[in-house]
Amino acid sequence: MAILSFWCLLMCMYIVLHWRNIADGAQHFSPSGCRIVSKVAHCRYLQLTSIPQDLPSDIKELIIDHNNVKSLQEDALQRYPDLNNLSLKSNNLGYLDWNIFEGTSKQESPLPEENTIFMKYTLVSLGLRSAVSLRWLDLSRNSLNEDMVQTLLTNLTTLEYLNLDYNIIMRLDRFSFEGLRNLKELSLQRNYIYEIGAGTFDSLVNLRTLNMAFNLLPCIVDFGATQLQVLNLSHNHIEWFFSREVDLDFQLQKLDISHNQLLFFPFLPKKHHLRTLLLSDNKMKFYSKHFDKNSSFADFLIFENNRSNITTVYLWSDFIPSDLSTLNILDISKNQFDYLPDDFLSAMSSMSSLKLNWNCLETFDLANKQITSNLTFLDLSNNKLSGLSLEESRSNLHQLGYLNLSQNRLQEIPRQIFTTMTSLSTLDLSHNLISLCSPTNTDDYQDCVDLRNIPSLQHLRLSDCGLKLDKQAIFHGTTLRHVDVSYNQVKSLEFLQDTVKMLKSLSLRNCLHFVDNIDFSHFKSLTSLDISENNLTTFPNSLLDLTLQYLDIHENKLTLIPIYSSHQPLFRSLNTIYLSRNSFDCCKLNWYDILTKSNGIKIPDLEQTTCNFSSNYISVQELPEPVGHSCHWRNGGTFIILVFSLPTCVTLLVAFILLFLLFKEPLLKKFKKHFRTSPSY
Repeated sequence: MAILSFWCLLMCMYIVLHWRNIADGAQHFSPSGCRIVSKVAHCRYLQLTSIPQDLPSDIKELIIDHNNVKSLQEDALQRYPDLNNLSLKSNNLGYLDWNIFEGTSKQESPLPEENTIFMKYTLVSLGLRSAVSLRWLDLSRNSLNEDMVQTLLTNLTTLEYLNLDYNIIMRLDRFSFEGLRNLKELSLQRNYIYEIGAGTFDSLVNLRTLNMAFNLLPCIVDFGATQLQVLNLSHNHIEWFFSREVDLDFQLQKLDISHNQLLFFPFLPKKHHLRTLLLSDNKMKFYSKHFDKNSSFADFLIFENNRSNITTVYLWSDFIPSDLSTLNILDISKNQFDYLPDDFLSAMSSMSSLKLNWNCLETFDLANKQITSNLTFLDLSNNKLSGLSLEESRSNLHQLGYLNLSQNRLQEIPRQIFTTMTSLSTLDLSHNLISLCSPTNTDDYQDCVDLRNIPSLQHLRLSDCGLKLDKQAIFHGTTLRHVDVSYNQVKSLEFLQDTVKMLKSLSLRNCLHFVDNIDFSHFKSLTSLDISENNLTTFPNSLLDLTLQYLDIHENKLTLIPIYSSHQPLFRSLNTIYLSRNSFDCCKLNWYDILTKSNGIKIPDLEQTTCNFSSNYISVQELPEPVGHSCHWRNGGTFIILVFSLPTCVTLLVAFILLFLLFKEPLLKKFKKHFRTSPSY
């Protein structure tokens, strides 16, 4: 009875596991080698020359990428009537039978990406038309020109998503996408498009996203696609961007014209819904302070539908005719702005993120009432700022959480400028010559920056600020978690006494030259530490008891790391360590063996890590055998010396005995003759 119960239990367990595998979509393999999971057949890299016919007939997705299926015949897909998606990437596919998709009425997305469709594109176009439910089509990397594209897209009225990336399309006109009224997304990036004819996108009434990045467009002078929500024109050669002067409501929400040759701020539609405007890496600036705005203008002659229209633009005017009140994100970094018009920021009442870095700004008023109170992100790094003005007693930046002022020429900063920013969590003042206020400063001492009593401040970067960090309580009243004081002068860690319990990340790169013995034992929360480029000769033993995850000790003069066991706290927690450009002793690399035997610890600069042996530096990964043997004798101690000297002693003893035996008889005789006496009677 017990045996019967046991077998019944095993049977129940088998049934439960079987049904669980079915419910979870357990994978299995077909005779042709395809892996089938939840009605999806994965047949990549199987050297197939045709569509496999041994798959379940109810599969919905078939992936034949990276095979050698050069053609699809009439009956290739008849076995799979429920097929929705067919991926044929990189197969040298060049032919589709004219009714290939007739048996698969649910086919939505044939993806013949990276093939040779251009060879028989007229036949392929007939095959595509047989897919009555076609929604997705990827024709990228097929060496297609504009005429081929027009033929391939004929009568594909159900198409919603089209990818034509990496082809050789050079120009577009109103016939290129004729009939694609349902198209929602179109990608044309990385072609050679230099001309867009009038009315090209007018028939695409449902088009919402258009990507034309990485082409050769010289200008956009009559943008009139009111239906677009997202437009990407980045990485072209655009010098001018002009919208059509109409009172229509443009649906545009995101516009990217970054990495172009723009000379002026783009002339946007009068009515739009722009939330994001990306204009970085251009040649823009404002000119009215440098030229007479009435001295120069340009006339643009636009032809459309046999009618001409002349638009006059005053080149030196700073006036921006479009409404910018809806903008949330503006990126005009890496341009040539040396000033901003007085009403420029006030026009952007909804702005939350503003990037002005890598320009030529010399002054900026952080307390300007024209700056919206919604601003949370402001980047002014890499400009020529020599001062920040604070004309008002209270700034308008109560919501500002990120402020980057690094790489400027700041020396005199208003003392209380940051204490008014009650939400400031990240502040970067790196590469500016400043000093920090401490309790020892007198009240009339105005030449310092006060970073005390900012409870929201968590990330602080003060790299290369010419600081002598020997004062206490300079961060009192903060909740700092991440601090970077690299390339300054640090004499002790007492300046961090107010943050020692909370600090998680600390960078002390190239600033400990005045410290003989540094103690990190109180930094119990520290998980990331950079003490590189400090010429340290001794590894701080206090680090061995910390639970660091990241440690950078490269470019010092360390001879070893005192890790003797995998049970030490540092070893158990460490994820990444940088070691290169030290003076490690090749005969004291036990710690290295412990590190490398741990699969969880990464050493990104391992190939550059060397050790010193007899004044020669050798890669720790490729230590030759003679070095190992030499270290063996060097490190053997008294036992090795005894073993080494024993054969010599034995040899000398044997030689002495042989000499004694060789001269034994003559010596005895000579001795007797010399001392012979007469016996006494």
